[in-house]
Amino acid sequence: MAVTRKDWFPEQLSIGARVRWQEREWEVVAWQGPQVTLVPQDGGEAPRAVSYRWLVSGESFAVLGTGGRAPAAGGTVLGWGRREGREEEAGLWQARMVEIDTGLAPGAQEPQQGFGPGTTLAQRCAAMSARLAADGIRCSAHTLADKRRAWKAAGENPAVLLPRQRDKRPGGFTDPRCLGAMQEVVARRAHTSDVTIDVIREEVEDLLRSRYGHEFDDPAAAVALLPSRSTFYLRMKESGLADALVRPVRARAALASTPPLPHGGRETVLRPGQVTQADTTPLRILACGDDGRPTATEMTVLIDVASHSVCALMITPSRTGDAESRQTGQATRAIDLTLMLAQAFAPWPVMPGWDPLSAAAASSLPFGALRAADERFTKATAARPLIRPELIVYDQGSPYVSEHFTEVCDRLHIARRPARKKTPTDKPLAEHFFTTLAHRFSQHVTHGWQGRSHKKRGRGIDRMPLYTIAELQQMAQEWVALEYQQTPDAGLRDPFRPHVVLSPNDMYAVQIARSGYRPVPLSPAQNRFFLIPRWVTPGKSGFMINYRTYQPIRQDAGHYREILLRGGSKLPGRAGKWECRFNPYRPERVWLYDHTTGTWVTCDFRLRHLLGDPWTADMWQEHAELHQAAGGSEQDEEAIALALAQRDRRRRSRRPPPKRTRAEPPFQGLDLETEQPSQDPYAGLKEFDLSTLRPYPAQPISPLAPPPVAAPPALLAGTGGADRPSDNGQAPHPLAALFPDDGDGSLPDASTAATPAAAYEVVEAELLDNLDPDGDDEDEDDVWEM
Repeated sequence: MAVTRKDWFPEQLSIGARVRWQEREWEVVAWQGPQVTLVPQDGGEAPRAVSYRWLVSGESFAVLGTGGRAPAAGGTVLGWGRREGREEEAGLWQARMVEIDTGLAPGAQEPQQGFGPGTTLAQRCAAMSARLAADGIRCSAHTLADKRRAWKAAGENPAVLLPRQRDKRPGGFTDPRCLGAMQEVVARRAHTSDVTIDVIREEVEDLLRSRYGHEFDDPAAAVALLPSRSTFYLRMKESGLADALVRPVRARAALASTPPLPHGGRETVLRPGQVTQADTTPLRILACGDDGRPTATEMTVLIDVASHSVCALMITPSRTGDAESRQTGQATRAIDLTLMLAQAFAPWPVMPGWDPLSAAAASSLPFGALRAADERFTKATAARPLIRPELIVYDQGSPYVSEHFTEVCDRLHIARRPARKKTPTDKPLAEHFFTTLAHRFSQHVTHGWQGRSHKKRGRGIDRMPLYTIAELQQMAQEWVALEYQQTPDAGLRDPFRPHVVLSPNDMYAVQIARSGYRPVPLSPAQNRFFLIPRWVTPGKSGFMINYRTYQPIRQDAGHYREILLRGGSKLPGRAGKWECRFNPYRPERVWLYDHTTGTWVTCDFRLRHLLGDPWTADMWQEHAELHQAAGGSEQDEEAIALALAQRDRRRRSRRPPPKRTRAEPPFQGLDLETEQPSQDPYAGLKEFDLSTLRPYPAQPISPLAPPPVAAPPALLAGTGGADRPSDNGQAPHPLAALFPDDGDGSLPDASTAATPAAAYEVVEAELLDNLDPDGDDEDEDDVWEM
């Protein structure tokens, strides 16, 4: 028999109950405040969230079954769930609150004394308190007012009216100082051999006597401070210290070194990007380095906590320094972290040769909605969500606390929180991702996989054909988009379908529908702030970075001259230097920042024409050290550039090496869009008919016009005109055309540096208008007879 609306209690409308509403059967799956979430039994539509009052006031509403399931997470109201076996008590309190709120008891026709229409809420609470006191229940009027306030805030849910069960006091009535001493002694014994609880009790007693010896003079105080033997055993078992004593030494040491959770516990994450975790670890895959030799690798990953999605990852070379050969070490740097961070602000494209299922259009991502909101999403976008991090939990490695990474995070408004030292539990998702990577990706890279340890390493790893770091980067990105993001994770559940296990892409689709998506595209000028900063002093011949001279390109030569005419930058604490940004994986071009106008000046390496193959700042430093070891100078950039160019020429001219030692292009890192898109000057013009072209008539030349002055040649990119020798046999200065020499070696004045061509045009026009200055117009032909 179904429970009708006349004989049901609101407490029976709980999680799992079946109701009839709007002539259909529904199941209650969630109850949050005044909102009740219903799921249709016939599966005709999606779950609906309705108001509790609107639900129970329906004409066809009826409770068909209370259900036997316990409330799920989120199905409680202010920490109160169902009270099994207390439905009658909840119904009584519900009737009392209704009478206090309305003045009329449920089912009554006339109000009781003290609950009439003219009474106030305080008077009704006092009358109800007197009635309860007559029945032997002590409850003051203030308590009833507080109960009514909580009852109204919970959507008139009677569960909040029941007395809350008090939690058992931890440690009972044992002195807290004794409990602290027990934990201290057990932690002290973490690295020693196992002992019994009797030994622990003796050490606890000695510790308490050394600290509070004066209290042991009183027998009553001594008993209160140190419990009996049986109580001590009970407290050891309740606190878990007895179980910790029987663990192995390694487990006890790890447990003792684990600090408490920061900030009062783990936070609740509700939207993508709210909290992310970053970590770096050895990849255990050998790769082919820039010099063609096997090199170790490291991986840095950025994981979203809400959806477990990989926001970005970066693979970099890693090697230890060698004191004998003077070879410096190499590991993940701040520029690698910023390049990894840049991946989180742009969709990753599908590379040629990838599986078609790795595209976002073929995945469970809401591709249509994302494409409508962000035009950067195309059919060639990889199935990896675009998540902008708001908070990054990082370890305390030197790249993460560097000035460059901190500056980039502050510019992008990204908060940072360091994890505690030797505490991998502060970033468990990143740590677990590396284990997943080793099992599901690294061991399938047969060329270079070193195994989990040296005991499980195969033979001849360094003699097999290895992948380059750029190829490993692309393989890892494809694996993330194709397998990791689309594999169900047991830790991801839909609140409306808790029995369904979701993948990171599925969880992102569920969360992005609630939190929304807003694209944050970065322009090429903004991307340049991801690069490494250097403070330089511009001069006539350019400026130097790591003993490499950079000069402005032809289009920005005028802007560079304006910077020189201003003198110093006048920035506090910079000694007149100007900010410059460069990419160590693309060092042939840098950008000088003009903070006065907020614009950039593009500059190229002076000897760029000598280096046709890709090169990096690490390769330049390597050849500089070799040149210095041979007796040369580190500042001889021409010799270093020629040595670097000859290395590439030898590699191309010699016989092709075998596959196991093949030479590969160097690691180039992430290619940021730092170049402005070129504009077509002829765009929008109609097709010109050459048949309509007519020769322009020759203009007469005035003999009184000044001789034409040749325009100063524009500064060439790279050479700056250094190949043209001057009269004294020396090569002219690269910026000599922009700075005419007046003999004293000083900078020219901006007002007299160059005479505008418009002034000559005005003089010529005046001479043509008045050819006879004496006013004699009779003999006009004499002017041209000279």
